[in-house]
Amino acid sequence: GEVRAIDTITPFVHHAVITGREGGLPRVWIVSFDDNDDDNSVKKFVQLTFDEEAHDVDLGPNHLYDTTTLILSYSSLVTPLSSLLVDMNHPVTTSKEGEGKNKFVMKQKVVPNYNPDLYTCERTTVQSRDGQTLIPVSLVYKKDIIENNTKHHPTHVTGYGSYGMSEEASFDYTRLPLLNRGVIYVIAHVRGGGEMGRQWYEEPNGAKYKCKMNTFNDFVDVARWLISSRNITTSELLSCEGRSAGGLLIGASVNQDPSLWKVAILGVPFVDVLCTMVDSTIPLTAG
Repeated sequence: GEVRAIDTITPFVHHAVITGREGGLPRVWIVSFDDNDDDNSVKKFVQLTFDEEAHDVDLGPNHLYDTTTLILSYSSLVTPLSSLLVDMNHPVTTSKEGEGKNKFVMKQKVVPNYNPDLYTCERTTVQSRDGQTLIPVSLVYKKDIIENNTKHHPTHVTGYGSYGMSEEASFDYTRLPLLNRGVIYVIAHVRGGGEMGRQWYEEPNGAKYKCKMNTFNDFVDVARWLISSRNITTSELLSCEGRSAGGLLIGASVNQDPSLWKVAILGVPFVDVLCTMVDSTIPLTAG
């Protein structure tokens, strides 16, 4: 399968910046050119890395062509949306604290009464039932929940897995009421999305057309892993949620294993697919 997927290439006078995906996460690579070489050969190729395992990063508003500084948009499951300034001449690891001369936090979204030091996030993989596919999984929770782990915890699993769209591990303040009540929040990056590149969506091993069942199987496999292998919850404490095509995911997963879930939330679920697609009076169908 694909090891690395490239989305965009942005040129500058002395550098080029590439965005894409690798290992299920959005990535940024900086290419430095040798200005002393008439052919502008590549002098350095560096991937930016970040402290937090589960994060989202993309290019910010970079309007200057002749510059050595790069603006990034960064967030994670515990870090609010931030604008980072990176020195492309020295593109080393970029931390969320902005420490070091080659990186600087220009601005960060203010979230009242929020202390990120109380929370942590992680990224792991779960083996699917086919024995070959590793499903990326992101988790966020209050630190004291796991540090004092003496019992099972209420766990909320979300997913989407359609149209090749990636569900990123970005910050969302609406999760805080759940986290503050001891809920472990989980994102299952199931097949059908684009987290692992185009192959994660397309046939024969993705989740399009005849292999759409992989989306539902992956979601159920992640839930079972949380109970049996990670041992952080039980079916009595497990809830799931998805919206639109994610609602289809929830409906199929609950039907596949009804005893696995205590609560299921389907937001504007796209579950009656055949009747919807043949109804020309629906604007999205006709469009």
